Amino acid sequence: MIDEPTTEFDVAVLGGGPAGSAAASLLARLGRSVVILTRPGGAAGGLAESLPPSAVKLLERVGASEAVDAAGFVRATGNTVWWGGGEGRTERFPPGMLGYQVARSRLDSLLLGVAEQAGAHVRRSASVRSVELGPDGGLVHFECGRQDTVPIDRVRSPQSEPAPPPPVRMGHVRARWILDCTGRTGVVARRGYRRHEDAPATVGLVAAWRCPGGWPVPEPTHTLVESYEDGWAWSVPVTMELRFFTVMVDPRNTELLASKDLLPMYQAELAKTTHLSALLGSARMVDPPWACTASLYSAHRYAEDGLLLVGDAGSFLDPITSFGVKKALASAWRAAVVCHTALGDGRMTAAALELFDTRERLVHASYMEQSATVFADAAAGHTHPFWTARTAGSSVPVDVDGDLDVARLREDPSVLEAFERLRGSESIALTLGRRATVVRRPTIEDNHVVLENRLATPQLPSGVRFLRGIDVTEIVRRAGDHDQVPDLFEAYCAGVGAVPLPDFLGALSVLLAHGVLESDQ
Repeated sequence: MIDEPTTEFDVAVLGGGPAGSAAASLLARLGRSVVILTRPGGAAGGLAESLPPSAVKLLERVGASEAVDAAGFVRATGNTVWWGGGEGRTERFPPGMLGYQVARSRLDSLLLGVAEQAGAHVRRSASVRSVELGPDGGLVHFECGRQDTVPIDRVRSPQSEPAPPPPVRMGHVRARWILDCTGRTGVVARRGYRRHEDAPATVGLVAAWRCPGGWPVPEPTHTLVESYEDGWAWSVPVTMELRFFTVMVDPRNTELLASKDLLPMYQAELAKTTHLSALLGSARMVDPPWACTASLYSAHRYAEDGLLLVGDAGSFLDPITSFGVKKALASAWRAAVVCHTALGDGRMTAAALELFDTRERLVHASYMEQSATVFADAAAGHTHPFWTARTAGSSVPVDVDGDLDVARLREDPSVLEAFERLRGSESIALTLGRRATVVRRPTIEDNHVVLENRLATPQLPSGVRFLRGIDVTEIVRRAGDHDQVPDLFEAYCAGVGAVPLPDFLGALSVLLAHGVLESDQ
């Protein structure tokens, strides 16, 4: 074994999937020295996944949008769904907005190349053996089984003897920040950071199918989703002829754990579907099916000085959300900004860590709630325990960006009562709430973590700045100058920018309901 000298970087990224590559790309573009330690292949190589249109902005943020656009991935226009035993429905994306249907092996390779072009150092075939964390960062020990590139003197002609394999090398990297982007493997995350959710186990059985001439579906770019009595299935097209079909099962309700041959079980589960199985009559399975666990977990903490758990290393979403890659990209963007901020101004480290940990928690809670709602819809049509056991979500009223969700808060009785008071009043007399205070909380501006003023009350202890894009501090600043809601709305739009009236009224009602504003009427 050859022992290499220790190399030093600002950031060491463990894992070369979407999260690792995206974080490294942005960090390199921001002028930070970064290395990616990654192994080729892995379970993700045999997956197909959907990226919603909202992922486009994240790809732009990490500098990967042009490369992804040029890759020729299928551009998705929506989903076709048969859920809970009801009629099928078509869910189209808004006009002009397209998603991507990707084979993960291609996407991972592409994003890794983007990171390398941005200036990140990439060590392929690097297996992390240990990580030593300390007050000044971490020391990573990894093993490489082959050369990253083949030296000229090792290239031989076809007539020569095959070259002996290169010796195993032990490498060492010291970095101020370690980003665990190793997904479910969780090289660092498994060291006491991770906790498994109190939810039933789920396993996906996956296989690729080819249908010469294209698939007989009205919307060939759509993800197809279908529920059945004790599971659900989905299909993603990666070309017009090649689709991945996955069935999601609870291994405790099947013979999966005792079976060595997955093909009969995969076929039996697919046969439970009505619409997806009907598509396979003229199709051919490309390779035997394989299994991947999809059980849920999160983390006790996602951040500490010198370490961030990024993407699936920190938490795992149920595939029903279809937002796994998007979540990884968003987490990577935040991680890169946090590292860049802390490296540039150590005084902001604590605030940056608070932001990352809080946002990762809120995003996970939001998606848990979304998936529970979808499962509850299926449970209404299927009474099997597979569904009823999956309907427990989170009660945290947040959206995927970590802000309060106005749409959900509008269902709050106190918010509805405030709205009715506004609608029934001939005039308004709004003042700042007696228990309202200004608090400083971290947010992201121009690839830096900064502190912003938020309005807080006992009901909103963390404070709020934006509600569905409405700047509540600007509402409060103008509220005392107007005694009519339409006048206040016009003043806001003139001073800040045009916004939808329903969102403005919803934000105003939330402010009244939670004591940020008070009315004498």
